[in-house]
Amino acid sequence: MKSRRALLATILLPLFSLPWPAMAFDRAEDLEKATKNNTSEAGVAPENTYLYTKPDPASTGGIAGQITNPSQPIELILATPAAEPEKVYRGDLDPSKPGAFSFKGLPPGRYDLIVIYKGAFYEGLTLSRDPTSLNELDLEKINTTLQKSEPYFPDKTMHRIEGQTGRGGQARMIATYSRATGSLLTFTTYKGEYERDDHKRTFKLVMLQDVGPGWQITKTRNYFPVWAPPGTPLPKHHFSPALSKIRVATETKDIGSIRIE
Repeated sequence: MKSRRALLATILLPLFSLPWPAMAFDRAEDLEKATKNNTSEAGVAPENTYLYTKPDPASTGGIAGQITNPSQPIELILATPAAEPEKVYRGDLDPSKPGAFSFKGLPPGRYDLIVIYKGAFYEGLTLSRDPTSLNELDLEKINTTLQKSEPYFPDKTMHRIEGQTGRGGQARMIATYSRATGSLLTFTTYKGEYERDDHKRTFKLVMLQDVGPGWQITKTRNYFPVWAPPGTPLPKHHFSPALSKIRVATETKDIGSIRIE
């Protein structure tokens, strides 16, 4: 009898020769880049090759600054406009100046930042324009909906949520999704195998609406999917108002030195 790996390879290998699009990937070249990322030791998940919005060459706006506290190296910094949460821009880091970052090609608007460190992430996301009115029952129902979603990630944690109660009400939350077991790889390989023992995790912006009998997830925005060795603690979440509502016009907005801890 064939082993599970051999059987999986027998099923999947013919699929790669079919002239079909790259499924969840935007283009064929994204799939190629994702394959290379997925076989690296860095832990980056393949989604990161196409996850972020490209700078707008017609826009001259940007953000520049330096985070002085925490003082540890930044792994990734992101900027997202609250009015268009599907857009997430990746910033540049200055290796010669710890904590220094910049964004270019940002259209005019107000931006919130997300700063990712090893073992922690800080966010200033604008979850609601109005004061939150969600009650305990709303939170219970929302958590139930969250836990039932995306079975691939059995463990999900609500970090921060804001919104309006009542039928038709909307809410947004930041949540961590994690899988504390290995995974079968469908469209890529890792070290020549179709399974990976590392644990996958990410954190997302989750958008919901009260549809009457309960809350329904209408959309999610993935921020940082990665693979981590078994036993690695989940990153700690922090909210920092200093990362919120940065106005960008037609020039680079210099926010100077900031402390987010």
